[in-house]
Amino acid sequence: SSQDEYDDLLDELDADPEMEALRAKRISNMRQQQMDRAENIAKGHGTYRLITQDEFLDQVTTSKWVALHFFHKEFERCKIMDHHLQLIAPVHVECKFINIDAEKCPFFVQKLQVKTLPTLVIFCDGVVVDRLTGFQEMAVDPLEPDKWHTSRLQAWIASTGAIKFAMPTEEIRK
Repeated sequence: SSQDEYDDLLDELDADPEMEALRAKRISNMRQQQMDRAENIAKGHGTYRLITQDEFLDQVTTSKWVALHFFHKEFERCKIMDHHLQLIAPVHVECKFINIDAEKCPFFVQKLQVKTLPTLVIFCDGVVVDRLTGFQEMAVDPLEPDKWHTSRLQAWIASTGAIKFAMPTEEIRK
């Protein structure tokens, strides 16, 4: 019967050393990903939180990837950026998402030449790799520059290497 043939084929695959090696490698990779995830969560990944100037160096150098939002509490666009980053942080634990009040960290504002808010700075191993100033290419409709989908920001962050993300096909067309 075809069921017997199917069972025989499965038995052959189970006995195949190449398949066994492939399976062992996959299990090892999955374990490593789980350990990396747990380590990142222990470092504060998975949440979006406020840091102080005193915490700055420790926060941007203890994780491989960090997304840091320089904000001003009175600026509406900074609140919009915060909203999107709060949605992204729990989904992408491979990157630490933090924010800092630009008024309370003048040294780093000057050092990183932050001139426009919001500014999102991406660090890799403590080194700036890219920055998003204002909303640059986020808006789809130039008449509504403050309305854009979170996936557009995810795609930009992914373009820096900080997260893994594929833009949904319905968003690509917009």
